[in-house]
Amino acid sequence: MAPSASGMAATLKTAAPPVAATRTQTISFVRHGQAQHNVRAEAKRDAGCPFDEFIQTMKEDDAFDADLTEAGRAQARSARAPDVQLVVASPLSRAVETASLMYPGREVVCVEELREWCGQLVNSKRRTASQLKERFPFVDASHLPENDERWDAEVLEEEASVARRGMAALQWLAKRPEDSIAVVAHGGLLAVTFDPEGHGGHSCVEAPNPCTQRFSNCEVRTVTLVTEDGGARFSVRSG
Repeated sequence: MAPSASGMAATLKTAAPPVAATRTQTISFVRHGQAQHNVRAEAKRDAGCPFDEFIQTMKEDDAFDADLTEAGRAQARSARAPDVQLVVASPLSRAVETASLMYPGREVVCVEELREWCGQLVNSKRRTASQLKERFPFVDASHLPENDERWDAEVLEEEASVARRGMAALQWLAKRPEDSIAVVAHGGLLAVTFDPEGHGGHSCVEAPNPCTQRFSNCEVRTVTLVTEDGGARFSVRSG
């Protein structure tokens, strides 16, 4: 189901020439606000339930491209919104709406590689690019394939594929001309990207780092992202 790492990277449109050997940017990573599908599941996870019970609860509460709850919208409105030059988000509605509530009136650039761990659960299935643009007119959906080509009803995306997407997203950020960027994404994607020891053992991000611990809903972590070896490795330092 998952394309190769090189194929994933090739799907990303970039706004600048290939990144220099070393690049330093200030990135504010954000997890979206509370959404419909994870109210009970997150509470059980926090109470220490087994992983199978966590997934089963999420299945019971599953919803297509799950929206924020009213609590999630309140979280987004009250979240700290650092001053940035660019606002970027996953193309799933809960991330886009979180970005819009944190940065009202701003354009939000959607990046396919920032979406959540994909497959089986319909909360991880996205709308078409046209539908997303119709629902949220302020989004730049030009970086997205029109249709959701990644989601599979039967197969959950492999952890290694999620890690490759995380790396491709960091490479996309490094190629942007902006020096300060807000990135609204998902707990699973952020965990796999920044906690390699706990998720597959990839060696592209130094760990532990300020983003290794799992993000809470609407938690904002502003860090210095250092791109090394032309995007082959990244280090994350306290901002």
